[in-house]
Amino acid sequence: MIWLWMHLLAWLVLLIIVVLAVFSKDGAGKALKMIARLCYVVAIISGIMLLKYAWESSPVLSIVKIIFAVGLIGFCEIYFSRQKDMGKLIKILLVAAVVIVGIIGFILAGGRPFA
Repeated sequence: MIWLWMHLLAWLVLLIIVVLAVFSKDGAGKALKMIARLCYVVAIISGIMLLKYAWESSPVLSIVKIIFAVGLIGFCEIYFSRQKDMGKLIKILLVAAVVIVGIIGFILAGGRPFA
């Protein structure tokens, strides 16, 4: 259960950081970028530990979430590196991508830890 909470908290912190980076006028500072990178590491490690449980319930959705999550990490890093050049649509897509990955995670977890 601790891995599930770690994974959930890493996702929530990443969501907050992405929203702050997208909607702040100054963009993401170095501190926000480093916190986001720490969230990636925590999410990857806890995701690996949770994979065996998710695989039992839905192997296809597990693969989809892994692909989306790795893509999200790349998308965040591209956004952080080219923040000034990004348009409004890209910003909205980034926030939507973080939310979609979280929703897929809740589906895989069966609503836990809240159910």
